[in-house]
Amino acid sequence: MRSRVPRASLLPAMLLAAMLAAPGIADEPAPAATAPSPPASPQTPVKGADTHLLQAVRVVADRISDLTRVRAAVPLVGVRADAASRQAEAKARAARWLPEPTALARGRAWKDLGLGTGTAPGELVTALAADLDGIGLDAEGRRLLVDPARLGEGEGKADPSTDEASSVMLATGVAPDEVVVAHYAAHLLLDLPAWPAPPTTDALLARAALSEGGANLAALIFLFSGVELESEVVGGKLRPDDALGGRLVPESVRTSSASVASLLEFAYLDGFAQAAALVKSGEFSRLGVERKRRMTTRDVLHLDRPPADPAEIAPPQIPSGSGLEVADRDSLGEQGIITLVSLETGKDNLGMIAGDGWVGDAVFRLEAPGKPEEGATVWTSVFATEEDAKDMEYALGRCLASRFPGETVIDGSDGGKSLARGEKVYRLRRSGGRVSFRVAPPALDAKLENPSGGKASERRSPPQKK
Repeated sequence: MRSRVPRASLLPAMLLAAMLAAPGIADEPAPAATAPSPPASPQTPVKGADTHLLQAVRVVADRISDLTRVRAAVPLVGVRADAASRQAEAKARAARWLPEPTALARGRAWKDLGLGTGTAPGELVTALAADLDGIGLDAEGRRLLVDPARLGEGEGKADPSTDEASSVMLATGVAPDEVVVAHYAAHLLLDLPAWPAPPTTDALLARAALSEGGANLAALIFLFSGVELESEVVGGKLRPDDALGGRLVPESVRTSSASVASLLEFAYLDGFAQAAALVKSGEFSRLGVERKRRMTTRDVLHLDRPPADPAEIAPPQIPSGSGLEVADRDSLGEQGIITLVSLETGKDNLGMIAGDGWVGDAVFRLEAPGKPEEGATVWTSVFATEEDAKDMEYALGRCLASRFPGETVIDGSDGGKSLARGEKVYRLRRSGGRVSFRVAPPALDAKLENPSGGKASERRSPPQKK
């Protein structure tokens, strides 16, 4: 599933990828990607430190600093770390962005909505924290953790007719692992301060898209500037998944569950396209400005529209005596709607139509302490026009029909729709430009229909499917 960001013609990208994959295409090495900056004052090596790795990381970081015209307050230092150590650091970073109790509550909400399994939110955040394969950042985001098999002294020095890394080095003057280091060096220079914890899904994706997009843009310019192909990169004719066998896109894009893979694709691929569009019109300084302004996926998807603060949405009324509390408040944003509708219905275009006009949304997970599985999910979304809201209402109705084929969706007297299954009641309503979708166990559904506990509501619970 793709979001609405179009992909440019692949012909130049395919030619470039073929060039990099073909060994021995040139007789002489191309010039280095950029003239290296004068080396920083040498540091006294720590006993047992990998001095080759330290120097290689420093040289790449200096070149990215020249490219972006940003100087690092703290230098990027490379250390060796195995896969288990890198994964532990990624999980520590992910826990800061989305603590486990919140991730579990959010997972129950996503499962109610049909946006993957209960582990999907944690899976998404951990994948973004881990970033690229083989090389990662520590929990503080200051040390580069490099697999012992990556960025070795012999990289790029073998026979180019049989060694892919040497072939790339011969063609561009850059070793493949140096490009991955460039990605992380760009993170160090371009990323804003850490996300507040916990972030909403929408804020996380918006931030990740321009962060990963900007880092990969810098990495690809670093790779191809030595052969004067920067315009192909900035023009969007070459994407991260087209070069170096996909090293600039994590394996999780291909191996995660459908919903997580789709959201990661937005972050790494659509984010790259949007970052390239911003840099093309104003160099990396423009990207830095826009990253501070475009804090929702709606703002990232629509660069032609001025950023706008999301609509404020109040929590739902909690029934008296229910013991319910707000366990999590999330926002899926425009891209979350696109992903949900596209995956549920199999219609990418319907997802794009449903998300367009998004002004704000909030997903509330209501739970009583000690009874998380007996809670309810309440999702309210606000749109710019009533017609936009009608599109969303129709799309969610299609989602229910696709998710539960053969089951009856009942039209209520209040204009809403409901579907009752043994363990859950699903309710869909629209009022003007606002659409609400609720999932709750039957007993709790009845209480939520009459939260004040007064005279019984005229709204009746739909008959249960036997």
